[in-house]
Amino acid sequence: MPLISGRVYHAVIAGLFLLVTGSACAQQTYVYDFLHNDASARSAAMGGAFVTIANDPNGLYYNPATLSTVDSTQASFTYFKHLLDINSGTATVATTIEGIGHVGFGVSYTSYGSFTRTDKTGQEIGDFGANDIEAVIGWGTELGEGFSAGLNGKAIFSSIDNLSSAALAVDGGLFYRDTSIRFQAGVSILNLGAQVSSFGVDNEKLPIDLRIGVSHQLRGLPLLVALNFNRLLDETDNFGDRFSSFSLGGEFTLSKPLRLRIGYNNRVRQDVAYGDSKGLSGFSGGVGIVVKGYRFDYGFNSYDKIGGVHHISVNAMF
Repeated sequence: MPLISGRVYHAVIAGLFLLVTGSACAQQTYVYDFLHNDASARSAAMGGAFVTIANDPNGLYYNPATLSTVDSTQASFTYFKHLLDINSGTATVATTIEGIGHVGFGVSYTSYGSFTRTDKTGQEIGDFGANDIEAVIGWGTELGEGFSAGLNGKAIFSSIDNLSSAALAVDGGLFYRDTSIRFQAGVSILNLGAQVSSFGVDNEKLPIDLRIGVSHQLRGLPLLVALNFNRLLDETDNFGDRFSSFSLGGEFTLSKPLRLRIGYNNRVRQDVAYGDSKGLSGFSGGVGIVVKGYRFDYGFNSYDKIGGVHHISVNAMF
């Protein structure tokens, strides 16, 4: 028998992952916390402030109502290099199907690398791995007067060695856009659902996430500014602390093919600060280059002394 039980495997891996990503607060953690990961290099560079970003297939993961703004068939592929030996990938497609409307499909995969298995005496007897998978199908529709709505259905899977768990969930969102004043607003609730199988006897809660956001394209300046409040349903010591999980993002279009991005995620800064030094933890940045229907994006997120993580995305527009 292994020296460590399957449930302890899960706790160790989850704890390591949360340390790396800084995505969970000290008071409250969930199974499937990988669902808080950013889905693309563009969103990561903007600090995750993506609830109201239009015409991007990866909006599927933040607010399914934004699917209605995708004006052509688009596909996106992202590679996410975490610290240590953790790696993720995401593939997303958004299109319009006659008679159905705006739809999106996405799959994300996270591998936590290889771990050494030991017996009761501490002798190495092999290796084991751990993986997470999310599959999403979404639908968005225009409601009129600038409003849109969207729904996602998702299946979530997690495995550690020979143990596994699964869950089903839905997302919902609303999106408003006023092109005359270049203003967008949105709200989404993510991961409403439950486990259908668990690692142990008891089912665990999914990371339900209520998000609200606004964004604005500045007049006379090619700068899009976005503000999001995330994880508004997390338990906190007082009501005001619920609003400490906010993110800011900016995208500056230097020219038709070139975009520069910057972001700040206050939740990351709070959770990842190492000792008394906060340094650049929570800050992010990146670049996007458009070439003949393709957009190549890079995003970097700083975790100060712990290190940084890298996202690379390729978007194709048909």
